[in-house]
Amino acid sequence: MLLKELLFKQMSILSGLLGLILGVLTIIPFICNFSFFALFVMAAPIIMIYMKKMQMMGILDIRQGAMYGAIIGFVSFLGFSISFVPLATIIGFIYKGSYYLGVSLLFRSGFFVLIMMIFFVALLSALMNSFSGLVTMYIYNQIEAKPEESQTDIEIKE
Repeated sequence: MLLKELLFKQMSILSGLLGLILGVLTIIPFICNFSFFALFVMAAPIIMIYMKKMQMMGILDIRQGAMYGAIIGFVSFLGFSISFVPLATIIGFIYKGSYYLGVSLLFRSGFFVLIMMIFFVALLSALMNSFSGLVTMYIYNQIEAKPEESQTDIEIKE
């Protein structure tokens, strides 16, 4: 199945921006659990519904919803990591007893370990968003009015 390049670029840009915004919001202590949940489970439905409302994508089946959800989940977690890891590392270095000390310790253990951790958690995010994208497209296809099929008056006689 071929992805349209324009659709893939739009989807990547929107999910990267969503990941960057959620990465900054996750630093705030009271919002961190909700924004991390939105990143792992709700990123694909948010972006797919937005793109359907703006008519950036057409009618999708369930398999395409799962595939697009996986792409959105992976790219949004990479965007999240670009904004969250440096901010959490700085906070962990300044405040030794903070919640973000673990991120700064992971940063100290080696850059390769940090990159591998980000990659594998991004795969987990892709899996979770793939499922939520599948469910979103299933529900959206049940609700959405389909274009009427052409009707013909052909009678077959035996």
